[in-house]
Amino acid sequence: MSNEWKALRAELPEDVRERLDEKRRERRLGKALAEVRKAMGATQQEVAASAGMTQNTVSKIESADDVLLSSIVRYMHSIGGGVEIVLKTPDGQSRRVDFDPDIETEQRA
Repeated sequence: MSNEWKALRAELPEDVRERLDEKRRERRLGKALAEVRKAMGATQQEVAASAGMTQNTVSKIESADDVLLSSIVRYMHSIGGGVEIVLKTPDGQSRRVDFDPDIETEQRA
């Protein structure tokens, strides 16, 4: 974060800073997808072609506040990866759901 932005941000009302922070947290998934793509040496255009999307759609996924799970699965499969989600209940149980059709789901207590 640049010093200019830090100074400007410090002058903002607390509620505005909180909303900005929330927006940044919401974009973590898109940022993580972009980081994985770059680590794999793939461009947005290559992901788009492999996933049957436009480059603009890939760009939107990487900067969106909310992304469809099906889009995330297509995105990750296009670079040879996969998606796994952990569902957690309030009583401490969890269930892993892997979106690779060859892998079974697993339940943990």
